[in-house]
Amino acid sequence: MKRSCLLGAVSALALASNSTSAFAAASTIAGGGSTSSQEVYLLEEPLFNGTTKTATFGTYYESGGTAAQTGLLTDDLSCLANKVDGNNGGKCNGGSAQGQAGNTVDYATSDGTFSSTQISGWATFTYGQPAAGNLIQLPSMGTSQSIPIVNSAVTANGALILSDSDLCGVFSGKLTDFSQLALGKGSVTPTAGAITVVVRSDAAGATQMLTGHLAAVCTTGNGGNSNITFTPTTSFASLFANGVLPGNFVAEAQASGVATELESLTSALGYVSPDWTTEYPHSGALVNGVPSTLVIASVLNGKTAELPTLKNITAALAHPVDGSSLTPPENAAEGANPTNWVPLIETASSGYPIVGYTTIDFAQCYADPTVAAGIKAYLKDHYYNASYKSIQANNGFVTVSSSGAAKFLEEIKKDILGDKSGWHTDIQDKTACKGLAGR
Repeated sequence: MKRSCLLGAVSALALASNSTSAFAAASTIAGGGSTSSQEVYLLEEPLFNGTTKTATFGTYYESGGTAAQTGLLTDDLSCLANKVDGNNGGKCNGGSAQGQAGNTVDYATSDGTFSSTQISGWATFTYGQPAAGNLIQLPSMGTSQSIPIVNSAVTANGALILSDSDLCGVFSGKLTDFSQLALGKGSVTPTAGAITVVVRSDAAGATQMLTGHLAAVCTTGNGGNSNITFTPTTSFASLFANGVLPGNFVAEAQASGVATELESLTSALGYVSPDWTTEYPHSGALVNGVPSTLVIASVLNGKTAELPTLKNITAALAHPVDGSSLTPPENAAEGANPTNWVPLIETASSGYPIVGYTTIDFAQCYADPTVAAGIKAYLKDHYYNASYKSIQANNGFVTVSSSGAAKFLEEIKKDILGDKSGWHTDIQDKTACKGLAGR
């Protein structure tokens, strides 16, 4: 029967206690992705499995968002299971044949949005629009990229205050020693020493969020202090000639890899979401299973030093200056375009300035109606249930209802979880999915 394998241990226990029907008990929602926000999903999905009367979540594959996006686009779970992004000819390594039972991908999570190439490809992919309707991309939670600092003089969150010029200089490879930083007023003076810059080696939405901000602030008029031109990208190495990082850079896969590498160094800087630091610690974060001890820098927004606290992330999400898709879709054509459902923020007038939204992504149509029902039920809990919202806040994420994307939530309720506007953009829409094989 479809989706009868690949269950995580927690999901299997949940299924054993849920005997609503034979079909529901055998139906698994398969997917995963983001490692920056994985702790939230690893807590939410078992909670959902213990209460649902629909399909349940299987293993959350901690693949990274880009591998998960590729897996969703091509309906190939091996992309997630093997943590590859499909750049080798569009297919991933190993696993069953694409689109077959047991290898289906029902959802993906990421800190970055789909590219225009990915979205246009969905229209013709065998397992895309012709089989599964619209590609659906939604804001999942508000988040940020924090700047962990490893330096003997920096022992508390916010003790070091970085300017735009500092960020641009360090991440472009122009500034290579802590003694070269200009720093903000009130900052501690770091111990002089060469800076090892730790970046993501895998294609990552976290990199897209950081480089989007750097692209906006690293300008001559803003004292950018950069020796490269930043553009928003999921691949940090692509910013440099021939894809070769500067000699003082180290690349690691996944958020856990970056955090673990930083922990092993004595003079370094990098970027991870706050839940991989002491700002919002959680157990078992690092590769070695030890909780993170990383402290993070404040970042200047204007003249104000900001830490990525929930309050400051929330403020920035509510006051974007530069960005795109900052208002929700207004008609059926806009609603059918996944680009229009997730705000992209490059700068903000207040709060912590390096912010954005994690995404959760789906096909529109499913072969198994209990999977579609399960996805819709989970989204309602994720967005509205107080227990789920507490999980998000406790891990340093801003609930969509508390963010600048709250107005998007009204449209999601109307036109993704239902068809109130008659756009036929909702999950498992009877008109849009009629005659389609479904995911």
